[in-house]
Amino acid sequence: MEDKEIIEPSVLASMLMRLFEFAPIAMAITTSDTKTSSYAKVNDAYLKLTGLRWEDICGKRLISKGSAIDSPARDRRHRLLAEEGSYVLEEVDIRHADGTIIPTLISAQRTVIDGVSFDVEVILDVSTRVRHQREMELALLESARTDFLTGLPNRAGFEVEVTERLSLERTGTSDLALVYIDLNGFKPVNDTMGHAAGDEVLKTIASRLRENFRSGDYIARVGGDEFVILLDVETPKMAGLLHDLEVAAERIFKPIAVEGLVADVGAAVGVAFLQPDDTSVSFTKRADSYMYIAKSTRQRIAIVALGAAMSEMATAVLAERRSDVA
Repeated sequence: MEDKEIIEPSVLASMLMRLFEFAPIAMAITTSDTKTSSYAKVNDAYLKLTGLRWEDICGKRLISKGSAIDSPARDRRHRLLAEEGSYVLEEVDIRHADGTIIPTLISAQRTVIDGVSFDVEVILDVSTRVRHQREMELALLESARTDFLTGLPNRAGFEVEVTERLSLERTGTSDLALVYIDLNGFKPVNDTMGHAAGDEVLKTIASRLRENFRSGDYIARVGGDEFVILLDVETPKMAGLLHDLEVAAERIFKPIAVEGLVADVGAAVGVAFLQPDDTSVSFTKRADSYMYIAKSTRQRIAIVALGAAMSEMATAVLAERRSDVA
């Protein structure tokens, strides 16, 4: 007894065509020549994915201007079809009619009918997955650049930020200042009150820094008891910056109550202003060196700012504190 086909070829072809037309996944049938391949048939999901209209692309070459699929890797995929007859899950960016780039995975198979070869493509929109992946990568990157104790950016985050700030073209209406802070009297807190108390002091200092500076000012913890602040200072307000920093410092470095005890922590503060030939390294190093000058004064709170624009004010501030600037 001869085997009898359960579904007649004509019926099967009709079913497959309906599957093609109504599938929720984008599909396209194109002619196979690498340079002149054109659209033979696409389904509604393809039109929805690309934002194209069938009347606009019917018979149109795939590499024509405005086509959905236009990738430098297309010739390689065509070689795979010619040599192996198919490829699976190739990464291809498709351009939507509105200009949006949509990441996809395309699988294709070449079929020859009456001497004419056609490529059937199945196209998966993976933009949601890619977006989630990028969000996860950004979250991991953000975590790597964040100090776990204070929630401030850490040294890695600061180094990225200062490099980006220096790459921006300065307009001449503002100056970039870097404030480098090293706590005074922090070690005795750890030694006498314990590291848990020290952590509370650092978190309190971080919170006070946020409260006393603008939301656009970049504050980071770059070491055990070291903090930095990047400030964009409008040129007319530069003269008052040291006074503003002194007022803020008095609020930030007030005694801190921890578990029934009081931690009296001050700070040595170095302030550097961006110079035309500065790199991120030289800019940071100069602020750090000014901080060490402030440290040498042995004052509970000392602020040192040097440079062509600030030297007279810096000298005056130090004179008021009866300190010698080496």
